[in-house]
Amino acid sequence: MRLPALALKDKAAVAQYWPQLQGHLALGLTLALVTLPQAVAFSVTLAGVPPHFGIYAAIWGVLFCSLLNPSRVFHGGPNTAMSATIGVTLLPLAPPFGAEYMGYALTLGLVAGLIQMAFYLVRPLGRMLDLISEPVINGMICGIGLFLIFKSITTFGGLPLNTEVEWPVWIAWQSLLAVLEIGNMQAIQVGLITLIACVVVQQFARLRKWAILIGIVAGTLYSEYLSATVGLENTLIEQIGNLASIGLVYPSLPLFNQEAMPDVIALVPGAVTLALLGLFQTVAAMRRMNRKVGGYTDSRKAIFSDAVSNCLLPFLSSLPTCASFNRMWLVNQLGIHSRIAIASSALWLLVLVLFLAPLIAVIPMPAMAAIIMLLGANMIQWEDIKPHFKDRREAVVFTASFLAVLLLDLFSAVLVGSVLAIAYSKWAQAHPNISLRGNVLKLRGNLYYGSLPVVESTFHGAIARTRDLIIDFSDCYYIDQEGIRWLAATKTKHKITFTDRRSGSERRQGERRVTGARKRIAGRRRDRPDRRQRSEF
Repeated sequence: MRLPALALKDKAAVAQYWPQLQGHLALGLTLALVTLPQAVAFSVTLAGVPPHFGIYAAIWGVLFCSLLNPSRVFHGGPNTAMSATIGVTLLPLAPPFGAEYMGYALTLGLVAGLIQMAFYLVRPLGRMLDLISEPVINGMICGIGLFLIFKSITTFGGLPLNTEVEWPVWIAWQSLLAVLEIGNMQAIQVGLITLIACVVVQQFARLRKWAILIGIVAGTLYSEYLSATVGLENTLIEQIGNLASIGLVYPSLPLFNQEAMPDVIALVPGAVTLALLGLFQTVAAMRRMNRKVGGYTDSRKAIFSDAVSNCLLPFLSSLPTCASFNRMWLVNQLGIHSRIAIASSALWLLVLVLFLAPLIAVIPMPAMAAIIMLLGANMIQWEDIKPHFKDRREAVVFTASFLAVLLLDLFSAVLVGSVLAIAYSKWAQAHPNISLRGNVLKLRGNLYYGSLPVVESTFHGAIARTRDLIIDFSDCYYIDQEGIRWLAATKTKHKITFTDRRSGSERRQGERRVTGARKRIAGRRRDRPDRRQRSEF
């Protein structure tokens, strides 16, 4: 009788968790379909390597990170900025798609992974990445969202993909004008149908997780209808293409030999840029999305997962990986946060390229461009932007980061935004609030080497007008060694008094808290035998 009872219990458990697992698998399939065209485009047009480099990064890179990174919101894979950095770094050394070029690409990724490992092992280096403020992160997210829309304009209009590494706003404007003037109307129709289908399906809560899949199916069916009625040679709609040549794994070795060592040494600055670019995006994206879902993951664990993945991927013919803002945003929009869904996206992509390559080949690129444009638009959320415009300094930092993504690049956006944020913070700390009432000079803020010139100026103006000056430290948060030396010299040369008004009730409250803690500790020991010798009392 026990076996049937256990079987019924197992069936009940499966029936209970099956809808949740089904949602995770559906999200994984959606992520796989979104990642596939990006992986191909990043490899071929930005990094200058064959498409399997990006696809293996979307498979093995995502699997490695899902195993090593405990975050439920993290999704990595090939990345626009990192792929573009590879192309910029290697273009002077060798022609794209050649054996030497691919060897250098693998070497560049390995050196970047080793540099990232140094950020994990040397804790102060990793801690520096946490200095990226929220206005910088949100400015980057909005800039990347608009960047994705701009980048997809030509593909949406059926024109050849723009292979420019830099993507300033004026190139996007010229692309829009080209689409309006000579765009392929059939391709635009496919993109619009995909976009409309996604938006309509998203209005139904039960179908929301299937919206992108339904949009891709709708765009593909309409493309096939046009090909059947008008002819593919007349529609000229670009398709993803057959990926049947891609296998389970493609072992490789980075290029390290005596003849290549001068070029490898020349790659080090590019590797530093590549490593920092990946770490900045990973830490910023994880911090933003964890706050969205109310979770927390130590940034050092994210650094470790990126470093290990990027040290292993060069031996699997893969591009380096880091966090993907748009795919993590998609996970958040669908409301499913689990490592199972992330890992299943890599497995789904592996199944697709191994067994369903002929079906993938007919998916039209305008449909995929429409999906990427939709993801980019969803990354620009006014409720996340609005709080930054309530403060002038945060508004400047946000705007600078946003414009730097569009006019320069992602790495420059991080540098510009972080420098502005730190500068504003230091400026505020270096200008404490100082007030003089009667003979009492009250300091509010920090007394350190940066604020001393302001404090000294006010002090000497007060000492010239007031005798028996009293300096009140009640609201002084921090005093460094230089501040202590200045106070000592001032007390020696001038007739002043120091006071701290917290020495009354606030100090007594602190003493009560300490006494209460001691009593609680003593209470825990009350039931234990006293093993102390009499001489201890």
